[in-house]
Amino acid sequence: MSRAKKTRKEATMNKLPSTYGLTREPFTKDVAPSDMFQTEQLQEALQALKAAIEGRTSAVVTGDSGCGKTCLLRALEEDLPQGRYRLHYAHNSTVNRRDFYRQISIGMGLEPHSSFAALHCSVSQHIQELASQHKLRVIIVLDEAHLLAIQVLEQLHILLNFEKDSKPWLSIILIGLPDLRETLKRNVLASLTARVPIRVPIPPLDADQVKLYIRHRMSTAGCRRDVFSDDALLLMSKATGGIMRRLDVLGEQCLVTALKTKSNIVDAAVVQRAIQSCGDALL
Repeated sequence: MSRAKKTRKEATMNKLPSTYGLTREPFTKDVAPSDMFQTEQLQEALQALKAAIEGRTSAVVTGDSGCGKTCLLRALEEDLPQGRYRLHYAHNSTVNRRDFYRQISIGMGLEPHSSFAALHCSVSQHIQELASQHKLRVIIVLDEAHLLAIQVLEQLHILLNFEKDSKPWLSIILIGLPDLRETLKRNVLASLTARVPIRVPIPPLDADQVKLYIRHRMSTAGCRRDVFSDDALLLMSKATGGIMRRLDVLGEQCLVTALKTKSNIVDAAVVQRAIQSCGDALL
């Protein structure tokens, strides 16, 4: 986006509060946990993850990009007692097994050794010390896990083998696209799959949930009226496939388009124009 175009968009966005009674941007990525939209499926997914952790096991969370996996993890982190668990995130999934352990090691505040054997030993000992000396259980969250190399995935079951009094010291949560489910079916990963028994799918929103989602985002941003018409919401559902990230992109563009056309509501005609403006952002 050119600087001039970006400046024009920012000027338009600044007019949204007075036009729609907003106290902030409704479709921002920065959402407080208390303002997150909760569907029945997301609530069930959260309970499944909490049950997995409390039951000392591991889980796989899968869903399309932008369907709410990150929001789910934020809600999980908010709910877990800090005095009992230590969460570590690993976001770089396109690494070999040595660099994977190096990433985990740095995240745990450990010295990043150069050799794989030293890294593995350091991470394993740290997990053991937290469990035996501090009564803390470690949870490692691996984002974009569908990108992990098979050699890295093969190593995870070794970490999960560590136990105290027949109870695992560690839980692993794999987060990825639906392709991850197929990857885990490979025979070479049978040992890992047996140790990660919980499957948590995150489906897209259906048409009714899209209506609730858009109105929820507008309401938590201060709007006290229905800006989006029913036909507009139905078209938004079809255009985005119910993916929340796409809904955010389209929702913002709808408000900008409505403002430019001096419309107090977002109807299907406004949505159609907004869809054209969004282009590949909805793919």
